[in-house]
Amino acid sequence: MDVHVMVYVGFGFLMVFLRAHSWTSLAFNWLTASWAFLCSGLWIGFWERVWHEHFEDHPIELSIRQMCDADFGAATVLITMGALLGKTSPY
Repeated sequence: MDVHVMVYVGFGFLMVFLRAHSWTSLAFNWLTASWAFLCSGLWIGFWERVWHEHFEDHPIELSIRQMCDADFGAATVLITMGALLGKTSPY
């Protein structure tokens, strides 16, 4: 739960302090976090199936551990996005 709150609230309101696009950056951050959460959950599930050779007849499960891993994947994407915005900012 703490990682989930950090991703959606912490990083979201960290991006609000941009001068030009404060609330737009919050919405863009939430959209990016949601997309990254879903994609990282699918990628982690896919690669677990490949590495452990459970590729046939085993769906990707949705568990608390899987959601925590997906939250860390979304946090990685948001940290990278923040670093790129900070480095390439025109201000």
